[in-house]
Amino acid sequence: MNSQIQRMHPGRAARGRAPGICRVVLAEVLLTLASSISANAGSTAAAVERPVSYELDLRATATHMAGVTMIVPEAKAGTQVQFPAWNALYQIRDFVRNVFDVRARCDGDKIELLRLDLYTWSSVNRDCRTLELRYAVYLDEDSVFSSELNKEHAYLNLAMALFYLPEDRGRPVRVRYTYPEKWKLATLLPGPDDEGWFSAANYDDLVDSPTEAGMFEDLLYEQNGAEYRLVVHSGPKGFDSKRLVESVKKITSAGTALMRDVPFTRYTFIYHFQREGGGGGMEHRDGTAITLVGKNMEGGWPALENMTAHEFTHAWNVKRIRPQRLEPVDYIRGNDTSDLWLCEGVNNTLAQYILLRSGLISQASFYANLAGAINGLHERPARMFLSVEDSGREAWLEKYPDYRRPERSISYYNKGEIVGFLLDLAIRRASGSQYSLDDFFRRLNDDFAKRGRFYATDDLLRVLYDLAPGGCDFHQFFRDNVQGTQELDFDTYLGYAGLKLERTPSEKPNLGFAVVRNFGGPFIVQSVESGGSAERAGLESGDELLEMNGEPLRQSPRELVSGLTSGSAVRFRVRRNNRETVIRFRVDSAPGTIYRVEKNGKTTGAEKNLRDHWLQGTTVSAGEEKP
Repeated sequence: MNSQIQRMHPGRAARGRAPGICRVVLAEVLLTLASSISANAGSTAAAVERPVSYELDLRATATHMAGVTMIVPEAKAGTQVQFPAWNALYQIRDFVRNVFDVRARCDGDKIELLRLDLYTWSSVNRDCRTLELRYAVYLDEDSVFSSELNKEHAYLNLAMALFYLPEDRGRPVRVRYTYPEKWKLATLLPGPDDEGWFSAANYDDLVDSPTEAGMFEDLLYEQNGAEYRLVVHSGPKGFDSKRLVESVKKITSAGTALMRDVPFTRYTFIYHFQREGGGGGMEHRDGTAITLVGKNMEGGWPALENMTAHEFTHAWNVKRIRPQRLEPVDYIRGNDTSDLWLCEGVNNTLAQYILLRSGLISQASFYANLAGAINGLHERPARMFLSVEDSGREAWLEKYPDYRRPERSISYYNKGEIVGFLLDLAIRRASGSQYSLDDFFRRLNDDFAKRGRFYATDDLLRVLYDLAPGGCDFHQFFRDNVQGTQELDFDTYLGYAGLKLERTPSEKPNLGFAVVRNFGGPFIVQSVESGGSAERAGLESGDELLEMNGEPLRQSPRELVSGLTSGSAVRFRVRRNNRETVIRFRVDSAPGTIYRVEKNGKTTGAEKNLRDHWLQGTTVSAGEEKP
């Protein structure tokens, strides 16, 4: 499935010429040919399956409601239609809550649909040449994990808007849009054809292709035989489009070089810059959607570049190099997500390599980022009983704010990233620097993604032993660091590269309270330390934090306090029982540890050689002496 953005005539369904014969016309040609063959040879040819069609009307922007028409040709008696409970983001969110006024016709006759359960309806007990459903769906969540329709734009994750056929999900589908005058449309789907239809091989491919409609900025460049498009909604004042393209170019160049692969002809970046709410990124097979919050994009260009690198790497890891446990997608109950340490965490590792190799971060920043990740892990007591594998399995619990407490959970993004660095160093050491984590993913790409296969844990281990036979007990590595809860052995693995982890006792600033937050929601005070400054100032559990020192609170106070010192004055605007108040106090101190990744003073030549290859993203070439 290739990504594509098309400019279309505003205010009506999309028009344009498809690259080839559209599916409907092709079906008619094949049927005619089949009839001719049957007449001449006396045989009977089967009809080509016609696609399920969806039409979305996005013109009622003030109501946030999209009108949807779904057409199912040749629907058998009792055809079932179902609405997803989740997609992409690992949370059961019951999208059906936003669907209402579902009406149906069978060959033009009004019919009643039988509601089988919360998500499933069934048609009448008769065949329909054309089964038609019409309904409305409410779209008002400003997140790339959700869908939104308002006067400014529309952003659609189609699983939140479209029914599917649970008994025939592999059937070809197509979609067409009607939208306000002057708007443009961006989609990852190929098309449109002469009648404005965008086509997909099946429902899964369709809902992996988000849609942006509005007056977005459209940027384009070509690189290594692929076309890249950057769709920017609501760029902040003074936004530097040229700099954005330059940054993304470096990332796509380094990413495709790391994988030695360009698996798409078009790739689309959809960027939302918004004033408030939550940030984040969502990967898709041939594109990504990214939200950054605040007038300075919350963290500036480094945050944008880091998120872009992470999401772009997903074009291989997760979207093509895919674990068996995520297939087939179960839109109702969800899937086993115990592979997220690799899918998301090690994806962070690859993103850091891309940023380093592209020159977007320095070696000093690379070391500092690694030390920061280690510090983040050590601030979560839950690491002592929750493995990174089980952390991914529990991703479905992240929708509950109290699950995110440091004493309850760890992040598979965080620990998985660290494990990725250690695994790379283990591969390099065990193979004499002939192979690396890059080669591990290239092998998975060749052996699984390009062959349409999905991997299991045993497959990962087989590839590792193929790269470094006998040089490392990767079974033990997995038992200790992925499936187990042992403290990570930084001294050993960093030592392979002549590095060490410096641990310095220190006094750290301490706000004296913990917060919880769901995606895009406010920060809520979960607990307040007894006897601390925050408690004495009147902060209470359940308070909703709105501002810190006069600025909207878009990052966790735990992250912001790192820039303060003990005794610093802080001011929070909070909401309690629908009333707002301001609470002031001075930051307390607490014992802590400062972590730094540094060179070992007694580095051997072999260790320095391995470190140089590691930082440069290279391996020992033919004829080069192994370390």
